[in-house]
Amino acid sequence: MAVSEHQIEKVINSDAMKGVVENPSTMDRIKNEFENSFAMVKDKLGDAWEDVRAIYDMIMDKDFQVKKEVKYISIGALAYLISPIDLIPERVFGPLGLADDVAVLMWSLNYAKPEIQRYAEYKKGTSTPVADSTVDESDLAGGVSTDSNEV
Repeated sequence: MAVSEHQIEKVINSDAMKGVVENPSTMDRIKNEFENSFAMVKDKLGDAWEDVRAIYDMIMDKDFQVKKEVKYISIGALAYLISPIDLIPERVFGPLGLADDVAVLMWSLNYAKPEIQRYAEYKKGTSTPVADSTVDESDLAGGVSTDSNEV
């Protein structure tokens, strides 16, 4: 069963997912449940597993300023990974139920790639932890936009 980009965007941009992302306990749940959920999908991500780990590290790094829209999409994708709410539930479809989790992660990786690269440069000491104050329209995938950056 293929999961379309439209379905992924619909879930990520849904009111339910916005509620999850804006809930203060979401970051705590991601911290507590990421390792177990990540272990389930890591082998299905191929080489992209390092970027998923980078997204997690990037949004958890208090010293690094992630563009607000990228942080929102990243938190939404990680929250989706640990959430029992799925397009293809694992409890019904078993391992095939991980397909939607992988699809959401891959979509968010594509969206967050410039920030992941900037974070890698920051960790090497060759980039600033402050996000660029301008938002490049080409970075705004799926109709998500914002005029301000996360502080």
